[in-house]
Amino acid sequence: MKYFRNPQSGEVFAFEADGSQDEFIPSELIPMTPAEIEAHLARQPDDYAAAIAARRWQAEVSGIEIAGMRIETDDRTKTLLNGAALRATIDPQHSRRWKLADGTWVTLDSETLISAAKAVDSYVQACFDREEELVEALADGTFTEAMLEEGWPDGSVPAPAAG
Repeated sequence: MKYFRNPQSGEVFAFEADGSQDEFIPSELIPMTPAEIEAHLARQPDDYAAAIAARRWQAEVSGIEIAGMRIETDDRTKTLLNGAALRATIDPQHSRRWKLADGTWVTLDSETLISAAKAVDSYVQACFDREEELVEALADGTFTEAMLEEGWPDGSVPAPAAG
């Protein structure tokens, strides 16, 4: 077989080595090196499933921006933020000093704590939703390596509307 890769999507195509399919090889495809072919053939679906999960985790913990504040989204921060939001739900007058991702300190009132917890939760869920989409694409054979870097939430959350 001759192997070619689409440089835009990363998708791999195989054609008969005898040249009988050469007329069907689109001009935008580039021939793969022997090392690329070996790596492609050695990769198993489980490798891709692990790569998808690792990429989801990378996106999940990358943090988000809420109303100009960079909030961490690692597991510890999510736990602390959920606890603060619960307290804010119980006590609407509650406020908390919060250390942002850049090291600065801000005071977050109960409304902001609850909004931040909701935004982080929505962001994390979007990361898991993207992982599920990729796993489904892997299962139905439409997955390409390029998809690993596409479609992840970008970590920005618009400021709430005034009023």
